[in-house]
Amino acid sequence: MRVLIIAGLIVLLAGAAPATAQTGTESQRHNDRLAMHYGSPHSGTRHGHHHGMGRGGKGFCPQNRTVPTAPDEFQKMKNPLEFNEENLFQGESFFHVQSEPTTCKICHGPKGNGLGMMAQGKNSMPRNFTCKEMMKEIADGQMFWIIRNGSAGTGMPAFKTLSDKEIWQLILYIKTFARRR
Repeated sequence: MRVLIIAGLIVLLAGAAPATAQTGTESQRHNDRLAMHYGSPHSGTRHGHHHGMGRGGKGFCPQNRTVPTAPDEFQKMKNPLEFNEENLFQGESFFHVQSEPTTCKICHGPKGNGLGMMAQGKNSMPRNFTCKEMMKEIADGQMFWIIRNGSAGTGMPAFKTLSDKEIWQLILYIKTFARRR
């Protein structure tokens, strides 16, 4: 009986965090850094946003973030590739395996929810591609430009080694995440 009581106390104490352990402003805790806990217990609504390093969480939707805007000639661009099995397969390969300097899933998560294993170290959480509300506002050309050139201040690197066709295949695949949600 004594062992059960002690075990119960250990579990109770391990889950409790003192109020003074929280840091950051209220907006930081509420916005993109919510997934880092800031000393709060591992439970409640936060749990569903981040658990599983991109596998089980919903991500944040919509995200309050600002990124550089692509020049007008890019904003007008539409993806020239057909939505077919071959292009989607290639896009999926770039997202999960083949991209350099790193694969997309490392930051954006294997489910595209912006909660990849490197997401927590970023100043700005990676884009949540599952958020229909946000994705419908992003032009194909804007995505192309960001992938090609990166996004200063966000941790998004430039993918200069991908050809134009490979970037368009990647964009086709990325857009499937919002359709699944």
